[in-house]
Amino acid sequence: MSSISNLELLPDEILLEICKYLLCVDVLLSFNNLNTRMTCMINDYYHHVSLHKASYMQFSELCSTILPKIGARIQTLIIDNCYSALQAITFPKYFQNSMAECFPQLQKITLISFRPDPLLVFLKILHNLEKLHTIDTRSLFRVPTNQQTEVLLALLQANNNRLRSVYIDDQSSPLNPIKKYLPKQITCPNIIDLKIEISTVCDLSVLLLILPNIITLSVSIHKKDNLDNINRIFSPYKLNFLTKFQLKSVERSWRLHELTFLFEKLPAIKYLSLNLRTSDSTLTNGQILKTCLPNTIEEFHYAIHYLPEQTIDYFEILETWKYKCPIICLYNHMQNDYMYLHTLPYSSFNYLEISSSVAESILKNKNSYENIQRIHVDCDFTLAEAFPILSYCRRVKHSMIWLHGTDTNNQFNGNSVAKQAQQEKNYPLPIMLRLLRLTLVGSVPKDLHRMTQIVLAAPNLFRLDLNYTTLLFLLDHKDACLILQRRITALSINNMPHCSINGRQHISCIASIFLHLRHLYIDMRALDKTIDLMVLCYFDEFSKQNAPLISLCADGRPSNEMKNDAEKWLIDHRNHLQHKQFTAYFNEKADRLLIWM
Repeated sequence: MSSISNLELLPDEILLEICKYLLCVDVLLSFNNLNTRMTCMINDYYHHVSLHKASYMQFSELCSTILPKIGARIQTLIIDNCYSALQAITFPKYFQNSMAECFPQLQKITLISFRPDPLLVFLKILHNLEKLHTIDTRSLFRVPTNQQTEVLLALLQANNNRLRSVYIDDQSSPLNPIKKYLPKQITCPNIIDLKIEISTVCDLSVLLLILPNIITLSVSIHKKDNLDNINRIFSPYKLNFLTKFQLKSVERSWRLHELTFLFEKLPAIKYLSLNLRTSDSTLTNGQILKTCLPNTIEEFHYAIHYLPEQTIDYFEILETWKYKCPIICLYNHMQNDYMYLHTLPYSSFNYLEISSSVAESILKNKNSYENIQRIHVDCDFTLAEAFPILSYCRRVKHSMIWLHGTDTNNQFNGNSVAKQAQQEKNYPLPIMLRLLRLTLVGSVPKDLHRMTQIVLAAPNLFRLDLNYTTLLFLLDHKDACLILQRRITALSINNMPHCSINGRQHISCIASIFLHLRHLYIDMRALDKTIDLMVLCYFDEFSKQNAPLISLCADGRPSNEMKNDAEKWLIDHRNHLQHKQFTAYFNEKADRLLIWM
């Protein structure tokens, strides 16, 4: 006797486990208002709504039909302009005059991959939301210097100055509070929690002035400066409420007296985290540093990229920390020109930037970097150089490997030969379940075949960022391509050269490998002609393979037709699209074409 399978026979626990494999938009569109049981079961999806990876049709249905009905229950909302290329522009068209009425319980909003102009428009619709206290901005794109202060103030003062927390992640464009663009005596007393990217120490001095009530502050400084005395740029004030301070500054070389001066500004500090670069040996000395720390500190985390002006004495450095707090020194005794020191555990920073030259030292210490979500490894010639470091970052979500090698004639010195021989050993990678994105930057690695090892170790990898040249070499490695064919749904092709021989043939090959691609980005800024034909070629080749493309983005020079009306341009060249639901837009400021399908 045959039995009939019924989804509703499954208990809620099993159904919710299945939902974890679906996007939030899929759950809402599939189960919302299906029946009373299903509606109750997905209750949490009504409180925390993510529009991540929504197609154009899904987004339209959600915004026109579902969100207006469930809006009163939504507490957190994610707008994703990365994998759904035009959400930033389209969302305000639905809710520009009704945000407070539609989302009265909204407490936090997350904005992903916005550009400055759409962000400013979006922030203007956030007013009179009584419970909205947090904005989380991720991967904010290329904000021009003359617009950075305007964008920063718009974020800090959004929602009628009701915000208390603003987060701008470390993959975002810097937002500098530049004095000449600031209204006189402007302050933002409402902000008590801020995470931000800025350019220089001068910007830090201005930032501290406009945040009189700040309690938690995380700052990442991107650039060097020529200041020989930072005392002159800081006004004589103290941050009396700041209890938690995190500072990352690995481009600028810091000295002890500069940190001591900064500490004087923090009379209430309890939790201090520093990730710096230095050539000052006193900053590696635990005994000296301990005497300079404020006596209010309850928790201290420290990471130093040490580029010494003299020979490193590894044991002497460790001895100075012996009775202070646990510390690890990662170094290469052969080169003796770089050391990375950090306190244990490495729990305050979720991002690790490190040279592969200290890989052997990591193996000896076997320290666990469990908090690391992003890692940037600088390598000389091979992928395998990064393997020992990756093996101790098992929870990493995004791994970037930067290849610096340039000697295409394989003419290594003695150290390089020994190093390469060591790398040729079959170093196993552990299973990295959380690795979702892999980025290769720089020259083509000499052991590109080892990509197979990485993708086998990362069963949930879905995004790949490669230079165009590296991608073409990768196509010759069939084992890796077979795995990528099943896994990769997002592909970023960077640095496409100005002249590409057999361009259409290569595009056809790329499309035949990435059959499940949903999101494609191509950097064609180096082309000496308009990008029109190349975009159409990519579009056609992926269409032939029936790839489920949702978004296609391309940077480069457009034709006048594309620039004036990208949607009409695409329909004019591909008539079958006139009956399809999609939108397209060319951003002149960014020289970027966006197609959302």
